[in-house]
Amino acid sequence: MSPETGGAEASGPAVDRERLAAAVEALLFSHGAPVTGERLAEVLDAGLKEVLTALDELELRYAALESGLRLARIAGGFQLTTRIEWKGAIERLIAPKREQALTEAALEALSVIAYRQPITLPELNEIRGVNSHSVVTTLMKHRLVRSRGRKQVVGRPLLYGTTKDFLERFELDRLEDLPKLREFEETLASAAPVPVASEAGDPSEASE
Repeated sequence: MSPETGGAEASGPAVDRERLAAAVEALLFSHGAPVTGERLAEVLDAGLKEVLTALDELELRYAALESGLRLARIAGGFQLTTRIEWKGAIERLIAPKREQALTEAALEALSVIAYRQPITLPELNEIRGVNSHSVVTTLMKHRLVRSRGRKQVVGRPLLYGTTKDFLERFELDRLEDLPKLREFEETLASAAPVPVASEAGDPSEASE
């Protein structure tokens, strides 16, 4: 075996890994929303193990560079996001339209739903001590809450839980990653306004 051949064989796998990492980075940057490892592997016609290795390498690379970006695991997928310390400047630059801040009542209801889900409206009312119909409607408009079927009791009231949009907004991979309630309430209190989505309808009329 010649030195040239041996050298090419030694450098090949490293080059392939770098190209795969670059391809994964390009896809995540272009998509802008969480993408699963399986979907990335499908698009790139690559092995899932190799794609997950590339994602691990990218995560370490961004951390080592102290970049303004980071690779986050959100809602069961992977997403390129900006670091929290640049949040204020980014919001001033982008200045999103039609954003509305959630009221204190809506934030309180969202906290209860997040930690007690699935939960019915009567149960939410009992915990909060007030009628929560309007705030649940607001949370559904923001796509933070959705109906999760009906509770098998008399009257079969609707059950409510959080959505994938909720996970994405608070950069959570899964519900098990929710912080302690007090920490989450502090996060909600400092959260930026959220864009108003299409009308979600009356909570009492949502489908099962």
